[in-house]
Amino acid sequence: MNDWRVMVAETVTGNVLADVTPRDLPSFSRKLTDKGTWTINVVPDDPANASLDLHSYTDAGRFSWAIIYGTVVVQAGPTFTHSYDENSRTLSVSGTGIQGLFDRRVLRNPLGYTAIVNPSEDLTISNKSLRGIAREIVAANLAQSGYGLPIDLPAPEAGTNTRSYYGYDLARVWDRLDDLAKVIDGPELDFWPYLVPGENKLRWQMLIGSPLLGDQQSAAVWDYGGALSTIDVDVNGSVSPCTRVWVKGSGSERGLMTGFAEDTTLVGLGFPPTDYVDGDHTSVVEQSTLESYADADLAQFSSPTETWKCSVRIDGATGTGIEVSPALGNWSLGDAPTFGVSGHPWLADGQYRRRVLSFSNQDEASVQLDLQPTPAVI
Repeated sequence: MNDWRVMVAETVTGNVLADVTPRDLPSFSRKLTDKGTWTINVVPDDPANASLDLHSYTDAGRFSWAIIYGTVVVQAGPTFTHSYDENSRTLSVSGTGIQGLFDRRVLRNPLGYTAIVNPSEDLTISNKSLRGIAREIVAANLAQSGYGLPIDLPAPEAGTNTRSYYGYDLARVWDRLDDLAKVIDGPELDFWPYLVPGENKLRWQMLIGSPLLGDQQSAAVWDYGGALSTIDVDVNGSVSPCTRVWVKGSGSERGLMTGFAEDTTLVGLGFPPTDYVDGDHTSVVEQSTLESYADADLAQFSSPTETWKCSVRIDGATGTGIEVSPALGNWSLGDAPTFGVSGHPWLADGQYRRRVLSFSNQDEASVQLDLQPTPAVI
């Protein structure tokens, strides 16, 4: 546990206030376009924690806890829940990444000044790329009085897209970011936590894909039996392969707006045609946006989804200490490194390029990766 640390910071300022000694290895998850999770178990009676005001540090939202390996912040964000077990004398504290706050904030025009149903509350973002719209959604929320957070935003980015967000929808900021990521060529998102060099501060950097995040031609290699072990394979065809997609938009009955996409290629290969209905976008009033959702769904469900789960050593070394793969901090979410497989009981021997969709705690020396196939041929 010597390489693992837990720190507490003020959410609004990022000022680091304390080091906390955890009872055991903290649990965490980080995933593309996801709020993420973390849980830390603490024994308040531990002499190392005797000087800490843990009653205050568990105030929901007011403080953020950070899980750190060496100098790499693997997850950090506001605490939302905690519980105390008297038998084990353990305090369990849980939260999300900083983006979890956007799941508790309404998207509106920061210059609005009347009731939420008034047009002054509507936010229209024009002449931006999809990346630029994602940036402006967050910027608009942070621009409200008292809503600022220690988040680094990318530069504004011009383009040809427009989005109108109506105050009366009372939509959450995170939902609108997630919606944007789901249209065809929608950008992936991440909020990367880091400690400011030379300062006692925690910040987050908003990363926006084009549309993907990470290095799609990463030179990194993990070899099965080296720093890589235990590859589990999950193939899910519960909603795929599909040949037609309908997306429900605004309206009802005969007035219902819909997006539609179709690809009959699979029928020609002997697959029975199937349909998919997406009912997650019933507030959308723009036909082009509905079509974008339909195109994205068709692309996603054109074949069964395949996911690998594997364990990689944090130090990138073999069990004997020989460094053969990149260590934690030298790879990122969205990267597509090569995984060399030889002798696996199910997978054929070969070199596989896979994207890192998420990572989470495994043990003190390893993390678990969720991997997705890429179109790249090796």
